[in-house]
Amino acid sequence: MPSATGNIHDLAGHAKPVALVHNPTDRNIWFITGDAKIGRFTPRAPYESKVFEPIYSGKKAEDLVLGDQAVWTYIHDDATGHAVALAGDDRYALHGSGPAAATRAMALGSDSAGARRVVATLDGRGALLFIDGDGGVSYSTDYGSPLHGLTIDSGNLQEYWVSCPERHQVVRFDASVGDFDLSPIDFGSQLKPQALALTGAGGKALWATTPDARIIRYDFDTKSHRTIDIPAVAHRVYGLPDGSAWFTMPTGDAVGYFAAGATTLTGTISTGTGTGPSSLAVDRDGTLWVGLAGTGQMFRVSKVQLTPVSGQGQQTVVGTPFPNPLKVKAARLDGSPVQGATITFTVNGDQARFEGDRTTDARTTLADGTATSAVLHAKQVGLCDISALWEEESAFTRFENITVTPAVGPADHTRYLSGAGQDTERGTEFPERLKVTVVDANGAPVPAIDVTFRVVDDDLASFDGGPIAVVPSDDTGVAASPALTAGSEAGRVRVEAWAADTSAGTVFRERVL
Repeated sequence: MPSATGNIHDLAGHAKPVALVHNPTDRNIWFITGDAKIGRFTPRAPYESKVFEPIYSGKKAEDLVLGDQAVWTYIHDDATGHAVALAGDDRYALHGSGPAAATRAMALGSDSAGARRVVATLDGRGALLFIDGDGGVSYSTDYGSPLHGLTIDSGNLQEYWVSCPERHQVVRFDASVGDFDLSPIDFGSQLKPQALALTGAGGKALWATTPDARIIRYDFDTKSHRTIDIPAVAHRVYGLPDGSAWFTMPTGDAVGYFAAGATTLTGTISTGTGTGPSSLAVDRDGTLWVGLAGTGQMFRVSKVQLTPVSGQGQQTVVGTPFPNPLKVKAARLDGSPVQGATITFTVNGDQARFEGDRTTDARTTLADGTATSAVLHAKQVGLCDISALWEEESAFTRFENITVTPAVGPADHTRYLSGAGQDTERGTEFPERLKVTVVDANGAPVPAIDVTFRVVDDDLASFDGGPIAVVPSDDTGVAASPALTAGSEAGRVRVEAWAADTSAGTVFRERVL
């Protein structure tokens, strides 16, 4: 994907963010990479970014959190782990040591005295890890089973909610007394809650991802939960100040969201093939940003969506128009269409052009929010790079898998399609017609070419009483024989098929019972 195009921005050194956090003081979004490098991104023009080289190497990290005066993370290798802070002078500082375990989740909470501390869950560990303001590491009591997700109530920083997938539970840790609640939320034997988030608008709700393509919503008012199907497995889930819940789907290359108070999926937004969205953060202006761990970029989620409706995945040969124009839909996040938006379709490269040999085509959306491009013409062989931009909203989308193929050459040979290996009784027709595809030297189908089917063993079968049938290939290059009828004797039948003016054909073998 190109740098700084629409809502996508490359990170310095193609750093691949696995977690994000917004700093309201400097207005930047800070990120951590899988190899434990901390960086910052400016979520406004000119969208600059920087990665700070650490004082260590060979370490891993999975999450980070903003403390009072520094960005904190937990790094580890196969031997040990360490609390790490990147302070205002942009220098790393190693602090207390801990187990060699990956971080499942991190958040900022308060201890029993009200002092701020970093709270984390570690892979395979049943105790919470605490990092105090000086970098000291300590632990909670052990819950007895590995913990996973973590979310802390912004209205009460001593109330931690923690998931325990093995027990199918979410449990509250009360920092004021320093222990887990004796009455966890139980989700039954089939659900394993993982990443967690809280929302408050429309009734306080707890959201939990699962190892399957489902999300759990638990309502505190009714003390009940429901499971909601989503397109792909969710990695992390976030509760936003407006009451909406958002989640990342790395394997689905998309993020999804629930509007405030929603009990069904509101919608999804594609981040592009191979982007692997890992994490979310909201900047000071309320704009949502997504870290793309697959491509080393930041993705701006507009308050509107621009999505392809048709035109993707098509192909045509050089010198011909594509069968379908490009079509997009402009909509708000609640799905309502936007009329009157100006959409600019753009072709990069030399593979295709719009009518009039143009690389761009501007259109205005209709009442249903759709805009349709002019006819697209194929110019050169290759994969087309085509996008659409809604400039007023900086909403951007890409059309995938539009391909220009070479012009069809002369027929070179036939390729077997179907009909071989059939059995039938004497004096009856074989159930299927014999089919081949006529192709050129590059394997492209060739239409309107005569194909000869000849029964080699003509005493055992025939086409309408004769050994030979000639039929033309159709628009897709396929030629189907007439019905093949068995003779009065049992035996094995060979049928040859070849296209006119070619030397390589296809042999069918059938059997008369």
